[in-house]
Amino acid sequence: MPRIVDLSPKVSQGFMGPPSTNVGVQFEVRTKRNGPAYWQSAQVFMSLHTGCHVESALHCFEHGESIDQVSLERVIGSAVVLDLTPVSERALIDVSDLERAHKRLAEQHESIKAGDIIVLRTDWAQRAIGTPTYFPQSPSLTQNAAHWLVEKQPKCIGCDFFEEPAARDPGWTADQFVVHQVILGANIPLVEGLVNLVQLPPRCQFFAPFYHYAGIDSAPARAFALVEE
Repeated sequence: MPRIVDLSPKVSQGFMGPPSTNVGVQFEVRTKRNGPAYWQSAQVFMSLHTGCHVESALHCFEHGESIDQVSLERVIGSAVVLDLTPVSERALIDVSDLERAHKRLAEQHESIKAGDIIVLRTDWAQRAIGTPTYFPQSPSLTQNAAHWLVEKQPKCIGCDFFEEPAARDPGWTADQFVVHQVILGANIPLVEGLVNLVQLPPRCQFFAPFYHYAGIDSAPARAFALVEE
């Protein structure tokens, strides 16, 4: 029977979202006690780009598809893992790095097929997601690397790091979101904030179901994988 690997980080009070909002997760918990009976209902305030989430083209394109226009079929399916480790903080992952990971994949008798989900592993989120250093110190992709990924014709791309180099530092502008523009501009959904990729084989079944928000750019996800034992 396949084993489930949870690919989503646990999101607790104060878990940090992106510096563009500089918002840590805030829970408001309401309770009632009546004798031995207990009731709880919670609300949450956070950026939708916190923890594991799925992004649609509307994130970078004014008239792009919104998250409710992304079908679940596009974030569920057969996935290949490109192992980029080891990767240093603030490293720029270029085409040569992707080619090296692709060669490593071939040595394990796997390859990227059109329609696959490509999962990029650096192990950065495993160390830092939810902390103030996750975004500013993250490795990222070059624009050329983003084009290389798109040319492989995946239906979805997932990663365990923040792939946009310019947005790691203050003062960025929307036109500098070049990696997102390349990937989302090809109508390829992005799944960000993955963890536990070290537990995945070169190929697995990947799932990133997300909240069915309407008319906005992203939604929280509970990504997981099924791994054959």
